Amino acid sequence: MAKHFCASVFIINPENKKILLVKHKKNRRWTQPGGHIEYDETPEDAALREAYEETGLRVKLLGDHFPREEDYIRPLGIQKNRHSNGETHVDIIYAAVPNHSTDEVLNQEESDDIAWFSREELDHIDCFPDIKITMDYLLKNVVR
Repeated sequence: MAKHFCASVFIINPENKKILLVKHKKNRRWTQPGGHIEYDETPEDAALREAYEETGLRVKLLGDHFPREEDYIRPLGIQKNRHSNGETHVDIIYAAVPNHSTDEVLNQEESDDIAWFSREELDHIDCFPDIKITMDYLLKNVVR
């Protein structure tokens, strides 16, 4: 079956420890901004582009360049998402912080809603279980 390579980004506000999620138009669940990697685009480029397109925020990706400083940022993870049509989305996941403002902008072509959520609030919204797992990891290992 077809495999699609994607990039997504967990944008976290280091001040209040909330993450920015968008409500996906197709599956109607809260998820991190992201989408397909375009031709001649790196995963980092795609993550930055998707974050801006879906939230209006310019962000800084977090992570180490490995093994050399001029190499790409090591992603937070690589996730395999299987869809009911048999396709697989290989999602390269990054963590990021806003460059300046945390004033998000809803792009109605991309998403139905946008909001910042604390870890506790994730338990009361319709999101995938891996969103909570990733948030727990971010709070424990990335933003303290």
